[in-house]
Amino acid sequence: MMNYWNLPTFLNDGEMHEIWNIIDKALDRHGYCGMWEEGELSMRLYDDNLKQNLDSSMSYEPEPVETEHPFFYDY
Repeated sequence: MMNYWNLPTFLNDGEMHEIWNIIDKALDRHGYCGMWEEGELSMRLYDDNLKQNLDSSMSYEPEPVETEHPFFYDY
């Protein structure tokens, strides 16, 4: 299974609101009115270069002579 970026953690409130508006309009257009109120936004960007799933709370301080990154295979 490929690891992913947990995209909603990287978005600010305004960006999340804009995405919810787009989703709400698309659902309404297909007859699923008000469904956004029952949902949770989950967006993943799958990346075969990731060693683990990432979100915005993760940080890393590289060492000067380090040859491997804990998050990425190629770096």
